[in-house]
Amino acid sequence: MSGGVDSSMCAHILHSQGYEVTGLYMHNWNHDEETQDELETPTNASTTLQLNTPYLTESTPDTTTLLTPTDHGYKPMPRTAPIRPKACTSDRDWADVQSVCSQIGIPARRLDFSRQYWNQVFQVMLQEYERGRTPNPDVSCNREIKFGELVEWCRRNGGLGKDRGGAGGWDYLATGHYARVERDPETGIARLLRAKDSNKDQTYYLSTLSEKVLRHVLFPLAQYDKPTVKRMALAFASSSSSSSSTNSEQDEELTSLQYAALKKESMGICFVGQRKRFGDFLKEYLDPLPGPVKINGLGGEVIGMHKGLFQYTVGQASGVTHRHNKWVVLRTDLPSNTLVVVDGTQNDRLFSPGLIAEDWHWIAGAPPKKLVQRLSTATTTPTATNGQDEQDDEYPFTAQIRHRQVPQPCTIEPISEAEAEQSATGTAAVTMAMTAAAAVEDISSARLFRVRFKDHQRAIAPGQILVLYDRDECLGGAVIRSSLLRPEYAHEHDIPSLQP
Repeated sequence: MSGGVDSSMCAHILHSQGYEVTGLYMHNWNHDEETQDELETPTNASTTLQLNTPYLTESTPDTTTLLTPTDHGYKPMPRTAPIRPKACTSDRDWADVQSVCSQIGIPARRLDFSRQYWNQVFQVMLQEYERGRTPNPDVSCNREIKFGELVEWCRRNGGLGKDRGGAGGWDYLATGHYARVERDPETGIARLLRAKDSNKDQTYYLSTLSEKVLRHVLFPLAQYDKPTVKRMALAFASSSSSSSSTNSEQDEELTSLQYAALKKESMGICFVGQRKRFGDFLKEYLDPLPGPVKINGLGGEVIGMHKGLFQYTVGQASGVTHRHNKWVVLRTDLPSNTLVVVDGTQNDRLFSPGLIAEDWHWIAGAPPKKLVQRLSTATTTPTATNGQDEQDDEYPFTAQIRHRQVPQPCTIEPISEAEAEQSATGTAAVTMAMTAAAAVEDISSARLFRVRFKDHQRAIAPGQILVLYDRDECLGGAVIRSSLLRPEYAHEHDIPSLQP
């Protein structure tokens, strides 16, 4: 529970349905440790719990260093920032959670995962920016913390699902996400589906969860839209107030759910706080290295100096003043520390026919049968069809490269490392049939996939998350490695550098 209306109503709905509910508040950002020069190592490396208290905290492993992939050449290093105003509202949010839980009539506990968040989400995010990429920490937080560390904590402290022991533990972990989970009545296998409210659907952020975790997850808000959830919260608060005693303190307490409904919705990343620009926050951890700004490519005219590549991402306004043009970021070239810009937000060079994605995560643990079957028959001539059926056959899936994007029809195929480089540089064109015939037997272990869209997509940025769907079902997600070069620009040699 966060203190907001979604998680508050999630708890209320389940409690009203007869579940025994415990509200868990996760403290994921420690301002005090953020501003220290070093992070102290716990004297006892083992996990310790303070039990039988309303405020439950968990010690976490040492975070003075972060273990990172050695093939990327990174060295473990501490991250610090100067003393500055507190960004998170953790204490206030925890107070709101306690107040809401008191109104509903359920216990509240506070868990401290700030060290895990620092190690597994925050530092990884900084390293991605150092690589010239645009990461999504919200996706990482869901995978590593909310449905990672929290699930493990549940399992260690009484069990979760079938593993729960005796009277302890829990049957399910529930959150206020707008998403659906459907379970096969015979096998129990879970599928992740879009929520009823397409505007609030959050399956994009849940795309790297596993089916094994989803078996034990409930999303009570799946059937509601946001306005309805707020109305329900206000209605419950009003009915509670009218039936309460005349004691003023009790009446004030019973308005906590109403406050959650009227509370301004939390947007963005908590540790950034009220800063106007995310780049200003990153400068507290990463050293900006100025470099040239060039038009169209590395051989283009120099029109200014950038303030550090990590502050720019594909498709955004560059802030460069030159003539009366609106210069937009096309890409960042890390080896030469160059920012490449183009004229206009709808410049042709900003649009790409597809992308290369890496480190694929399939929710079911393996590629969908629909994809495997399609690849196995890719070399055969399809039966002629008309209308929507023909389009569905050519582009059997949809994908999103950002939250709330309209789902885009696409096709997907596994490729080798060599083919990925050729596709990104425009030096070769490999048809789906040629690739699929060789790769179908090894699709389960394929690390790289090429995704082609029915329509060209604007501003595909390395490091973003691509999420694949089959109608309403979320199949999984991957990290975008590079966009595909358009044929008309294949003759250009200063193509985007593939980051290590």
